[in-house]
Amino acid sequence: MRIGELAERTGVPAATIKFYLRERLLPPGVHGEHNTVDYGQVHVHRLLLIRVLSETAGLSVAQIGEVLTVLSRHPEAAFRALGAALSATHREPKFTLASDGAIAAAERAVDRLLAEYDWAELAPPNYRDALVVALTAYFRLGNPDLGEVLNHYADAAAQLASADMEAIAVAARGKGVDVEQAVVTTILGETVFAALRRIAHVAASARTQSERGPSGTMGS
Repeated sequence: MRIGELAERTGVPAATIKFYLRERLLPPGVHGEHNTVDYGQVHVHRLLLIRVLSETAGLSVAQIGEVLTVLSRHPEAAFRALGAALSATHREPKFTLASDGAIAAAERAVDRLLAEYDWAELAPPNYRDALVVALTAYFRLGNPDLGEVLNHYADAAAQLASADMEAIAVAARGKGVDVEQAVVTTILGETVFAALRRIAHVAASARTQSERGPSGTMGS
């Protein structure tokens, strides 16, 4: 197909396709007679993948490039690809931490949590820093220690990670692992989990309000 048909089939404007070609996010087409360039199903799939990573997962062009590089380097090593893809798509904190009581409290809470779950030696420093940044912002607003709430978050994260690893292991015992599917599922899983968490909050809030009644107190 020509670039116009490729644009029509994928919903990606021709100018954007040309940009992706220049950035090497998209493999070049096949040159034919009369200076024509043909594109195939490989290009359709790659463009749809780029759209998913950009529009749904919210990745930047640079991050998408990193994910595509990971997929090309680890076509059969799912666990290694997952780690590399997560590292490539990590969003760094947007401000520099100042030394104050809030950051000290945040660091204590994060380090306690990581040690409790035996993650201290495994967690990449930038992931730990992201947790510290979030909790520092929380404490600077005058909020109290989260206590067991952090453990609930960690428990949920551990369960999700275990489910991801088990799904990959099961696939490996069967027809084999689709590394792209494993990576995309993990990346989109963060978006899915965030949406489910919001839905759960709305449901829990509605149940609590129903139990408390119009007066705001618990019914007998």
